[in-house]
Amino acid sequence: MNVVESSAEQQLKQLNDAQSLITRLQPPAERAAASFRQAELWSDLGRRREAIAACSQLIAEFGALPDAAVVVPCCQALRLLAHVLRQLHRPADALATLDRLVAAHGQRSEPEIRAHIAHALYQRTWLIDDAAARCEACDFMSEQLDAQADAALDMWRLDARLLKAEIEHHRGLPQDALATLDAAIERFEGDTDPGVVLRVARARLATVLNLRELAQHTQAQVLCLQVADQIETGLADAAPELRLEGVRALALFFDGLGLDEVARRAELVGWLLDRYGHDASAQVRRLAAMRAHDWAVGLRDQGDGDAALAACERLLGTFARDGDAVVQRTVATTLLHKGFVLLDLLGRPEAALAVYEPLVAVSRDGATPELRELRVKATAGREACLKRLRKTGGLEAGELPERFDAACDTVREGRKLGDAGASREAIALFDEVLAAHAASPHPLMRRQCARALSHKTFCLLALEQFAEVVEAADAMDARYGADASTEMQSQVALCLQYKSTALDRLARPADEMRVHDEIVARWGNSELADLRARVAGALFRKGAVLRRAGRFAEAVVSYDEVIARTAMARDSALQLWAAKSMINKAKAFDKMDDLPGQAKAYRLLIARFGESGDAALRERVANACEWLAEAEGRQGRVAAQREALEQALGRFGTALSAEQRTRLKRELQALKTKALGRRAKQAFDRVVRRKA
Repeated sequence: MNVVESSAEQQLKQLNDAQSLITRLQPPAERAAASFRQAELWSDLGRRREAIAACSQLIAEFGALPDAAVVVPCCQALRLLAHVLRQLHRPADALATLDRLVAAHGQRSEPEIRAHIAHALYQRTWLIDDAAARCEACDFMSEQLDAQADAALDMWRLDARLLKAEIEHHRGLPQDALATLDAAIERFEGDTDPGVVLRVARARLATVLNLRELAQHTQAQVLCLQVADQIETGLADAAPELRLEGVRALALFFDGLGLDEVARRAELVGWLLDRYGHDASAQVRRLAAMRAHDWAVGLRDQGDGDAALAACERLLGTFARDGDAVVQRTVATTLLHKGFVLLDLLGRPEAALAVYEPLVAVSRDGATPELRELRVKATAGREACLKRLRKTGGLEAGELPERFDAACDTVREGRKLGDAGASREAIALFDEVLAAHAASPHPLMRRQCARALSHKTFCLLALEQFAEVVEAADAMDARYGADASTEMQSQVALCLQYKSTALDRLARPADEMRVHDEIVARWGNSELADLRARVAGALFRKGAVLRRAGRFAEAVVSYDEVIARTAMARDSALQLWAAKSMINKAKAFDKMDDLPGQAKAYRLLIARFGESGDAALRERVANACEWLAEAEGRQGRVAAQREALEQALGRFGTALSAEQRTRLKRELQALKTKALGRRAKQAFDRVVRRKA
């Protein structure tokens, strides 16, 4: 059964529950709420006629009752009715429905009702096609909301003015739009509410566009920097939406610079990547990556090869390990541009080939149109590089191109066999490449041999031939450890990681610890995300070795180093090492009988990664909530134990396995039962004392 079918069945079950609930409930407020839920479920199921009927019945039955608890579902029903009518292409009826809502309840002062009035007023502006009439609707919304002094409506007041200014801008009335925006900024500037601050920033950036329409470019540039600086001041605490406006402010400032201001543009892009390149919000990173990409392409089109290459490297250094699919598409496109710059602008076909080769491999089995297009372009670039190298003598005439292609195909086939579990067959192919080309001094062949040896080491590990793993890793380090290229260093570090695993399985903890220390010593200062992850993994595994040896305090020190090194990391792999280290640190505290320290470690994990959208991190946070509850219970902190269980179920219920969810619910119910028993005993004791 697919997800859509499961969701529909669940909604039908909820619908049946709501219908049965309506027949049982007596208080009007509860019946009205259940009736609205029924109408909402009909709408969610796409049953619009039934939704309209349910809304109409609710309004007819409860619309005349003055109680706020009944008025709220009536407001919700009228708004839902307007939404469904609009879906049925009946905008006039939808507009009349919203007008009915405003007329019936627009003078109510209850906050929850005022919120629905504000929603309805904003909703009705989008049902009006004529631009002048929409401006009047925005003015009507402002008048209605200004009649109430509730600060909670300030965001809606600003939205009305922003929408009016946008309409005026598109009508070709920038001066009117500026007047509307200036009045809004003057009124709400200085407000500390995050939603108001966000809208004021948007009003300022809308002002920039209108100033440019009026050829007031200097004022527009100054305003862009004012917005960027204001957001930068509180960047650490700014919401993702506000940080997005910070990116837009810098982008607008960039667009206002002259084409000859190359140094300022480069500085601005660097500023943009420093502040927003590792932002927690994928949307913010996407916008930052796209702006940096456009800058690199602009330099390429101007024929400035060195500057274009530097711009590509800056973008790739920031986003190469980003987990967002949209950002990765920008990274792939930037790699194509980098290859073009190296080949056509700088005349470095060998370096360009090293860019195109991984792209061809990554996109070889691409199932999406984007990956297929990437493969076509990367393959064309690769062929152009090989052709250029043949002409210039960069490859041995007639022989090496074919040998190089054959080696690439053999390594690729061996990797497929290894991934499929045919490790022995894969090793045979890797040995074939190594026997034929290990002595080649050519950088391209050396890279293929390094890849073959790295994959061979992994296959030996899968076959549990641990002594051979150590031998292969040592050979890798001896042959390629002095190669300064990023790819070679990454391959060497990976093989040393395999070596540490083999030494662990061979029960040689002292040698394993030396390997971990070597990884940290050699790559501990690297800024590359891949090598930083290897270092974090080495420190984590070192902590595990110390923990198994009963050296818990030293293990905690190792875990703390992982946590400190990844404190500002946005890369999901580095964040996962931090989460694992926090968990193992808590377990070490448990062995040291330091229950407060254990609970603190779990709380820090929940605080740091509790809002993460990464599935692996969410799973560990959910487990930490359960383990925190256990630690609190062992300290006799029943209230804190119950809070941790409720947090696990409330925030991470869908991320838990069915077994874990059942277990947590059972533990929580047991705590509630005990609490109820204690309260009953206390009440009984009070009654006995009074009678005595």
